[in-house]
Amino acid sequence: MRMRWATALLIVALAAGSGCNSGSHSPADSVDEAAAKTVTVFAAASTTNAMDEVKAAFTADSGIEVHANYAASSTLAQQIVNGADPHVFLSANVGWADYVESSVTVESRHSLLSNRLVVIVPADSKLALEKVEDLVGGKVQYVALGDPEAVPAGKYAKQALVKLGLWEKLKGRVAAAKDVRHVLTYVETGAAEVGIVYATDAAVSDKVRVVAEIPAELTEPVLYPVVLLKRGAESESARAFYDFLGGPKAGKIFEKFGFVVLE
Repeated sequence: MRMRWATALLIVALAAGSGCNSGSHSPADSVDEAAAKTVTVFAAASTTNAMDEVKAAFTADSGIEVHANYAASSTLAQQIVNGADPHVFLSANVGWADYVESSVTVESRHSLLSNRLVVIVPADSKLALEKVEDLVGGKVQYVALGDPEAVPAGKYAKQALVKLGLWEKLKGRVAAAKDVRHVLTYVETGAAEVGIVYATDAAVSDKVRVVAEIPAELTEPVLYPVVLLKRGAESESARAFYDFLGGPKAGKIFEKFGFVVLE
């Protein structure tokens, strides 16, 4: 009789344990759920401050975390083509968005923002510069630009200098940087007396001042395409973030940082 009771109790205990396991989540399930509520965006370095605030607003509204990788659009585009797999790509140049689209699957894309170029000097600089043409003539030893062969801000700057007939006189004095935020740093620290950056970069630093604006007609349009990649198309969270970027709340944040928000 005792043996029968022991056997019965063992069967009940095993059944109860089996029922508990069937309704619980394994550690792998938790990881999958967390991944589903995380979005990865590759964004142009010039959007860093604005995007940090946009990410925070999106997370506050949705509970979805956004991880950002900031760098030159050229660097990010090459990383994507070579196997990096973000959900969303925000480029500071149409050409690098085209490069990505020619190599990997793109679900959706549109031009989100616009910007403009300015000439900056350190805030305490004594240089007497009033226009772009003043960069020649011996006053300036080094001009910091994003790499003019790859970095969008540098490419735009070179286009303007070529149209003004200044490039051949200045190219030997160009300090090329890996992205536009490094240009800003060069000027902030005095490593270069002058730099050409986006107006939005100059606006976030109290260590530089703008001495000239570069007319928009001297460059191709400075546009920021936002791209929803294949991985993003397969994620509800990424789709939600992509839509949020084009919405009014994100638009107000981008405008606060000096970007022009496109319809």
